[in-house]
Amino acid sequence: MRYALRSHTHKHRLILWVCLFVVIVLGAGATIFMLHRKTPSPSVATPKKVVTKPAQAESVTSHMQFVGDVFWGRSVQTTAEKSGQGYSYITSGLSAQDRAQYDAWIANFECPITTKDVPYELQVDILKFNCRPEYLPNLAKWFTAASQANNHTDNNGGAWGLDQTRANLQAASIQNFGTYDMSQTNDLCEVITMPATTAQTHKRVSIPVALCGYMYVVDVTPTDAQLAVMQQYAKVMPVIAMPHMGVEYRTTAEPAKVSAYHRMIDNGADMVVGAHPHVIQNSEVYKGRLIAYSVGNFLFDQQSLGRDETLGLGVGVRLTINDPAAAKIYESVAPSCSVYKDNCLATLTAKLKSRPKIGVTYNFSCYDEADKLPKLGSAAACAEAEKSATVDQLSGLATSW
Repeated sequence: MRYALRSHTHKHRLILWVCLFVVIVLGAGATIFMLHRKTPSPSVATPKKVVTKPAQAESVTSHMQFVGDVFWGRSVQTTAEKSGQGYSYITSGLSAQDRAQYDAWIANFECPITTKDVPYELQVDILKFNCRPEYLPNLAKWFTAASQANNHTDNNGGAWGLDQTRANLQAASIQNFGTYDMSQTNDLCEVITMPATTAQTHKRVSIPVALCGYMYVVDVTPTDAQLAVMQQYAKVMPVIAMPHMGVEYRTTAEPAKVSAYHRMIDNGADMVVGAHPHVIQNSEVYKGRLIAYSVGNFLFDQQSLGRDETLGLGVGVRLTINDPAAAKIYESVAPSCSVYKDNCLATLTAKLKSRPKIGVTYNFSCYDEADKLPKLGSAAACAEAEKSATVDQLSGLATSW
């Protein structure tokens, strides 16, 4: 009986151990299953696609300054030769800060620029001028473009002297426009590569601007054909006229000049900046456009004539192209416009259906050459210059062209 009881107890223990083992195995299996179910199998990460947005076109701004008559022959040259400063003497009154305020300076260069000298006495007695080309590399640090539409660019060999002048200006990287001969209508306007800056990234670029030079010292009545030249340019780009006309040393524009300059606006000029009288004359607003009838001298040797001949007005104009598509076209075409007689007008006409709206603001400064060298005028001098230019009466200027 003892043996039977012992055997029976042993069987029960064995069954319990087997059951316990089965429970443990089943529990472990269930745990492994649940863990496997909750933990996803690792997968290879799909790389994110990087989308590069094309660069957005920016608005473009060009800030230009127009100044008056520039001449470095006659006593300007003799003084420079005695100064010990060489060819840089004529701009030694200016500072780099003066230039840095603008993207471009434009002036009327009132002399043929050749190596064929005209004796000092002839320059004084019969006003037959010549300016040496050696001064141009220094002047190129200041001036982007220069008008040849005046009554002195024919003084040294006529057409030969003008051709020499244009070649010398091109070699010095100063662009030119205009002519003394108004019958040559193809030479009146030229597309200029005008330095500019993008609004957001401040990148240095350029835009095309048509500058048109007219000379009416002898014949004071422009023909319709001469003025109509501006119309084709005005369809695709800003146009600024720089006429050379009027009675010298007179501080108010005469009726013939007023009529002629109004007609320039009527034919597509967005602004008119006049020269020749050697003094500052009144200004006006015509159809929302600025007309400065004469901005006076910038660099000349007329100090002995009086105070009026030593003051020059600087007309600043800031142009902004906000149309991104037009700005992009302007930027792509403008660099090729720096060569005289380029194809920029035809290229722009093909690329642009119409001219974009151009924002415009103005500012005025003055230059004083009472001490023979042009320098930025004092507050008193500029107040005097602006009074002569009737700047305080310029109301109604358009804010866009």
